[in-house]
Amino acid sequence: MPDISQAVQQKFPGRSNEIDLLLSLLGEPSDPTPPGIFIYGPSATGKTSVIRELFAQYDRTGQQYAYLDSIECFAPRLLFERTLNAWAGHTPSKENRFANYARCDNLVDFVNNVRALLSSRQQGQTGAMPTHYMVIDHAERLRDRGPMLLTSLLRLSELTGAANVAVVLISNVVWDKFRPRHGGAIDPVEVYFPYYSKQQILDILAMDCPEGEPQPFFLTFVDAIYEVFHRNCVDLNELRHLVAMLYPKFVQPVFEGQATRNEFSRLFKLCQPYFVAASERLYLREISTSEWQKHSAVASAKNNPEDVTRSIYQMAETSDALDLPYYTKFLLIAAYLASYNPSRLDAQYFARGRDGGARRRQKRKRKGAANDEDAALGGKNRQQLLGPKSFAIERMLAIFYSIIAEPVDSSVDVQIQIASLITLRLLTKTSAGDRLDSVKCKCNVSLEAMRTIARSVRFEIDRFLYDFA
Repeated sequence: MPDISQAVQQKFPGRSNEIDLLLSLLGEPSDPTPPGIFIYGPSATGKTSVIRELFAQYDRTGQQYAYLDSIECFAPRLLFERTLNAWAGHTPSKENRFANYARCDNLVDFVNNVRALLSSRQQGQTGAMPTHYMVIDHAERLRDRGPMLLTSLLRLSELTGAANVAVVLISNVVWDKFRPRHGGAIDPVEVYFPYYSKQQILDILAMDCPEGEPQPFFLTFVDAIYEVFHRNCVDLNELRHLVAMLYPKFVQPVFEGQATRNEFSRLFKLCQPYFVAASERLYLREISTSEWQKHSAVASAKNNPEDVTRSIYQMAETSDALDLPYYTKFLLIAAYLASYNPSRLDAQYFARGRDGGARRRQKRKRKGAANDEDAALGGKNRQQLLGPKSFAIERMLAIFYSIIAEPVDSSVDVQIQIASLITLRLLTKTSAGDRLDSVKCKCNVSLEAMRTIARSVRFEIDRFLYDFA
């Protein structure tokens, strides 16, 4: 056990307490184990990676645990059959016509097959049989697979009559929102994976230091990136993505002779345009990490700096990440207008009819008479400098139906389009996740990108923005 703990902790810094707790729950292969272990915590905290590596070290044969993803195993039958395949060491192939170890149409078939499998193994062993684990990732999806599935899995050792069967659930949802309402489920042992601290994040990112680069210099850069972005970006994967994009451009002036590694402030000043552009595109993923590294890797800068000619702006121009459907573009425009326009002025900008147009003309006249130059620049307190504001989905839809020229086709599901924008992170949901009414979001697109989208549908967005109207 100490060897396993040390090996896993070397790969996953900052998770020593959780690893030791899990190993104490697992014990020796033949020791009694809790029938259910519930591992939860925020995303990007190492839950799945630690568990898979831990069981890979714990069970070298791979026949004592079955790793299952609820996204892939969308039906209970897939969960049951893949579990038996892993425990029996069976792999569907051409020789066996891609057949599973046993067919399990329901829970009763699965329990009977587990009993038969464990009984046959017990006959061939003299001592206690090792515990078999069923590891289910994204376990929150089990709540939609029937009212009794989760309860039955947590009582699997009781149903099979074998004390050497356990279920490990991995989820981002706390157990209080996970517990079946009808009761009957055994409360599992909970293991919480918290957010990484700053020092733990630096230790993890230190493992990403490029080969041949001095680690102290790389860690100084990582520390600066963390201090700038950690308030808006707590996801470790996003920070790693940001570091992978920016470090090649940050170190490039060193190889081109424009600065030395000791001139840290000068390096930041030289690369400031790339930092601003990358921060805007962090969540939009307009440029992937692999594409950025392909064109501006450290190795290419060392060999021939003239080859690194494409900037982050030029690469973004060739990207088709914002090639959205027609109505989705108007929804995004409506979201941007709702984020950057005061709600009290919606009637002036978007009300149809003679009154709305007259009010808008009067507003422009008063604003232009006060100060033409200030109006053109949007004033000292322009919303473009303050950032996007949250808005209700109902307000965005009202603007959408106002700015679109023709009636929306009945076959278009607007709610699905809004969900797609949230999935693409073009919209950020600001209201509580479990709230069904008055959902609030804010637009996560820059002004230049929005102008490009508006031009593609021939919509003059500047006419409807309070800062520029």
